[in-house]
Amino acid sequence: MKKITRRFAWSVGSACAAVLTLTAAAMPHSGAAGAGGAAGVAGAAGVARGGGVAGPVMQQTISVGNPVDGNNGFGVITEGDLVLGSTETEGTVAVGGNLSFGANYNVALITPGEYTAPGDDRPTALLIGGRIDFANTHPSGVLRVLNNGYVKIGDLTGSDVLTQDSNGASVNTRVVVASTAYDSAPRIELTTRQSAASVGAASGLLDFTSVFARYRERSTALARCNNTVELLDAGGEPLADQSTVPPGSNITISLATDRTNVLRLTGAMLNNISTLTFRNRPTASGPLVIAVDTTADGGSFNWNTPTLAGVSGSEAPYILWNYADATSITIATGDTIEGTVFAPRAGLLDVVPSNIEGDVIARSFTAGPPVGGNAGEIHEFPFAADLQCTAGTVEPTPEPSPTCPAPTATGTVQSTTTPGAPGATTPGAPGTSQPGTTPGATPPGGTPTGTSPPGEPTTPHPTKSKPCPPQLARTGSGSAPVYLAAAAALLATTVGGTLALLVRRQRRLRD
Repeated sequence: MKKITRRFAWSVGSACAAVLTLTAAAMPHSGAAGAGGAAGVAGAAGVARGGGVAGPVMQQTISVGNPVDGNNGFGVITEGDLVLGSTETEGTVAVGGNLSFGANYNVALITPGEYTAPGDDRPTALLIGGRIDFANTHPSGVLRVLNNGYVKIGDLTGSDVLTQDSNGASVNTRVVVASTAYDSAPRIELTTRQSAASVGAASGLLDFTSVFARYRERSTALARCNNTVELLDAGGEPLADQSTVPPGSNITISLATDRTNVLRLTGAMLNNISTLTFRNRPTASGPLVIAVDTTADGGSFNWNTPTLAGVSGSEAPYILWNYADATSITIATGDTIEGTVFAPRAGLLDVVPSNIEGDVIARSFTAGPPVGGNAGEIHEFPFAADLQCTAGTVEPTPEPSPTCPAPTATGTVQSTTTPGAPGATTPGAPGTSQPGTTPGATPPGGTPTGTSPPGEPTTPHPTKSKPCPPQLARTGSGSAPVYLAAAAALLATTVGGTLALLVRRQRRLRD
């Protein structure tokens, strides 16, 4: 009787413990556990919320500083050839290849720059890494280097540097076709006196190959920046589809003032913008990068420049037009370009009389053909901001869905496989539940496993799989009734079963 009483007490105690456990599970998660969970989410930088458990953060901060650094202050810089067809450049020019020019072109109208070559007294306003291509220059062409700027020419083949006129008087320096007179054309003429030795000392002043390798790296990096600027219609409402711009659209944008703003556009989207209105202006602390993807154009892009409303030359130093993948760009129609054209892989052709207010960086550049074309002026508004952006996304990892166990077979299948033959189960082989055990072996202190009791059928039969139970929420009060009902059922079953056992035992004792 004592054993029965102890068994009853143990059963009731176990049931009560189970009830307490299920009751605790029914309570909403709060207190220290809840606070700890909240702190974990808040403290984990870059963890996405919503849509499942956050996966690895695939974001990267890209810092390029000032993308035009390394140009020694030159406003127009090309890796290859340069054609200055029309009309003038307010700042300085550096060409890695050969230079040709139109009938009347001015360089350094506003400033001769700040780069002074070793041994010189004046800054270099025009640097030519190659030679003057007189053959492709306008026959009566005159290129004037103003503001007492110097000229540096890497290859003087086919040229003469003259510092005296036909009367032998010392005069301002000119570079003419070899064996021609001081007043002949085509020519380059200075407004100061520069020695012939200084004109020809251009070697090593600027490593165009290295500079453009860095430019291409920076351009590629900026092309990876995430878009941060929303496209708004003329009324200030966001476009329903941010990846499409209808032709002739008047687009409005707002810029952040404390970080780099990035506007990603395809070539088609850009050309469909008739007017781009700035609600607020870019600044040194809030510059704008317009990243143009010309993939759909095969890298060859005809640029119809939009009217830029709300910005002018004052904001041009903080706008960068980045063409990372373009290999050929033609400025075909449109209005003044505010900002730097950054196209280090592209051959750039400008045939529009509208101006460019900013730097021009291109693999090659034709500012209007020498004959029969017209390009606008290039105004001196050098890029003056450091750029930093974020690239990549945070991809959430979906929560795993519950899986139901597949139907299993009970009983033992009599195997006819020869030991050692293909398909046989050998000790320790893959597929055994425990290495070194044989199906049907008797564990120490246990009963034989894997065999049917005598008289039982050996043919396996599938068990009925229960449907997957609904997932219970871990938080909130909605799960409490489920847990409490389960606890009550467990307690009733345990106590009722134990009492029934006691009644049967007492009857046996009486008998």
